[in-house]
Amino acid sequence: MFAILRKQSLAPLLLIVGAMAGAACGASADEQQRLEQVYDETGKLQLLKYDANDNGTVETWSYMDGARIVRIEIDGNEDGTIDRWEYYTADQQIEKIGSSRGRDGKVDSWAYYAADGSIARLELSTKRDDTVDRTEYYETGVLRRAEEDTDGDRRIDKWETYDRGRLATVAFDTKRQGVPDRRLVYEAGGAVRLEVAPDGDGRFAPAPPTAAPSRP
Repeated sequence: MFAILRKQSLAPLLLIVGAMAGAACGASADEQQRLEQVYDETGKLQLLKYDANDNGTVETWSYMDGARIVRIEIDGNEDGTIDRWEYYTADQQIEKIGSSRGRDGKVDSWAYYAADGSIARLELSTKRDDTVDRTEYYETGVLRRAEEDTDGDRRIDKWETYDRGRLATVAFDTKRQGVPDRRLVYEAGGAVRLEVAPDGDGRFAPAPPTAAPSRP
């Protein structure tokens, strides 16, 4: 796992929108000078480029549908590579925040948030091919469970559960039936046991002991 993205936008959204309407909305003349507005052939606003720290380098690009923010891309460390993507709903709330685990400008994770601002779900493309193959679910910002497609067939075959941040179980679909039939249970003290549900009905029982090889 990696550091969870904060929901709070790193882009000065109120400043950007305010600058569109002028100083009456809270943007000073200096702030407006750091803002470049791009329009399409019909005069509709398409893009806002903003130099937030006034160092002569644009690090924030806000893609617009007129006065509505669609997506914001941010180069937080100004290395020339986008490292944060913010996607907005029609009512101008953050829908999800994208990140690049490879730090190469390719988005491969998407964080979704609960009403209280805590992380609720994290979708990952572990193969970095734009396909989500792992989803992590959180409660009040704490990881509770995860699902993963390990073989790329678009079906979940691995399930993890967590207890206060500690890995509690990992279940596997070894028969490609779409349901778990084997799982590892991790005790708080460090012990691990194997359980099986050969019928795929969710009723796990301790795995039978493996017979010792007979001596010649």
